Amino acid sequence: MKIAVFTYSKLTRILQEVLAEKQWPAEFILHEVLIEEAIKKAHEIERTNSADVIVASGANATAIEEQRLDIPIVRIKVTGFDLVNALWLAKRMNRQAVVMSYQEPIPQLEQFRDLFRVDLRQEVYDGVHDAQEKLLRILGSGKPVIIGASLISELTERMGGHSIFIYSRSSIRLALETAVELASQRRSEIEKRQKIQAMMRAVHEGILYVDTNGLLMEINPVAERLLGVSAQDVIGKSIDEVVPEIKFDDVFKKGRPMLNVAQKTKQGMLLINRIPVIHQGELIGAVATIQDAQAVQKAEKAIRHRVYSKGFLAKATFEHIIGKNPIFMNLINKAQHYAQTDATILIRGETGTGKELFAQSIHNASNRNRHPFVAVNCAALPESILESELFGYEEGAFTGARKGGKQGLFELAHRGTIFLDEIGEMSLSLQSRLLRVIQEKEVMRLGSDMVIPIDVRIIAATNRDLKSMVKDGSFRQDLYYRLNVLSIELPPLRERLDDLPDLFRFFLKNYKLDKQMVEKVLSIMLPVLCDHNWPGNIRELENIAERVSVLLKARVTMDEVLTEVKKELFGSHIEFLDSTGLTKEVENWERQLILKVLREVQGSKTKAADLLGISRTTLWRKIKDYGIDGYDDEKKSDNSFQK
Repeated sequence: MKIAVFTYSKLTRILQEVLAEKQWPAEFILHEVLIEEAIKKAHEIERTNSADVIVASGANATAIEEQRLDIPIVRIKVTGFDLVNALWLAKRMNRQAVVMSYQEPIPQLEQFRDLFRVDLRQEVYDGVHDAQEKLLRILGSGKPVIIGASLISELTERMGGHSIFIYSRSSIRLALETAVELASQRRSEIEKRQKIQAMMRAVHEGILYVDTNGLLMEINPVAERLLGVSAQDVIGKSIDEVVPEIKFDDVFKKGRPMLNVAQKTKQGMLLINRIPVIHQGELIGAVATIQDAQAVQKAEKAIRHRVYSKGFLAKATFEHIIGKNPIFMNLINKAQHYAQTDATILIRGETGTGKELFAQSIHNASNRNRHPFVAVNCAALPESILESELFGYEEGAFTGARKGGKQGLFELAHRGTIFLDEIGEMSLSLQSRLLRVIQEKEVMRLGSDMVIPIDVRIIAATNRDLKSMVKDGSFRQDLYYRLNVLSIELPPLRERLDDLPDLFRFFLKNYKLDKQMVEKVLSIMLPVLCDHNWPGNIRELENIAERVSVLLKARVTMDEVLTEVKKELFGSHIEFLDSTGLTKEVENWERQLILKVLREVQGSKTKAADLLGISRTTLWRKIKDYGIDGYDDEKKSDNSFQK
């Protein structure tokens, strides 16, 4: 940080002494200037941006402040202490005191007149020449003591008079400290501003900001290009004058955004969003984001690619579904029966419970398995794009429509299955079109008057309560009944924790952990995993398995991995876990694991130790510690556990 200090005569010497008192977090540059020279230097500093703040006093400060520069000015102020000290020194001299100030008198001075019982008067001056004339007259009529800043003190002493310098070290120090703080804040604000400008330059959308008076205050380069204007020419002007097509009246009146409005301008067709800006409950302006039609079309293509880039193939079967929970097994059995029909199926369940896994398995178990499985996420696409993707369009149906038109996903899924994920996010207008497709078994492309018959099995999925949505009017009742012909309610993982070990084992093996390490991880972590609520369900469990495998492959210790998992699952509540209880659960799990392995190897402790990844000595100790040999039902004979 750099701070320019405008000084003169006595003030320079005291400033140097104050600056020498300590190490300052800024560079101070002293300029010996007076009034006119101070004004010129201030303009130069602002033009060259060679300082963050200017510090000045008396006439210099007043002269610079009148210039109304953008650079901050910190004035060295005359404090009450300064006045008391000056008047006390004047009283000790037993002379009349004359306080001289630039242009305006010091208002609080009169308060001290009676307190000190000193013969006191004030004089103001307008410049160096005026100060000289007044000092000659005052000093010629007697021997008063003159109180003032640097210029007055120096002129008085040149004329043989007595002067008292009005500023104390504490006042000067306070001004310098204030300047440092202000410079730091200004640097911070400039950096923030530069980051915001960098972000505005980096985005691919045009951005402009207008205040409540409709004046354009910000515009980024993309908006300049799209609107055919220059920021230098339009900043501060009315938006109605710059781009009359973009109106903000409704946004300001209603305080609501206007989204995805196609607007024709001189530069071509633009897609514009207008959004009110609210700060502390008050409307302070509005932001517009601008895209051209070609950019929107490219984005649409990219979205389409992301939504179903995996193609029209179902990879999963019921054999891929892991679970032995009785309720879950019944659901699998039900889904297998459903697969043999063509009825519409609604799969409900929290996020991460495996809804698409079931949909793919149903498709592959059906007589449609040789035909397409088309999956589309209804929440991933804007309504206008989703409609054209589902139902297709004819050439010329809208700006940017592909030459020759395009098949919709329903057509592509002919004789196969279409999986509509997040069906609860579909708009009411699209719900109406979907209902017609289900009822009539035909689609009509956008821009066409010809119906196309289709043979498609529909499987829909949602994590929302569609019954409640029907009640509040956000989901069509007739569509709900059409979709809910057959239904499957997938339980969350917390309700089928007995499947958690097999699921976790599967994921760990899938991430290439060897069998011994998998069993070791299970024995240590299973009690912790069973203590979690699993809001992200199986997807969250898979993420944990991946993290564990990565950490272990990086040679992180098991204790550190366990701590990492606990932090992830329980966060700040980790301290509330009952470590004693977990230890007992781990011991019980380990005991059952040893029994299971011993059964598999017909009691061979050598083979069991190899499978468990421990030494025979450790295995013998654990058998003894857990009292395994003491259970008659486990110890069939002396030969049951071979060496």
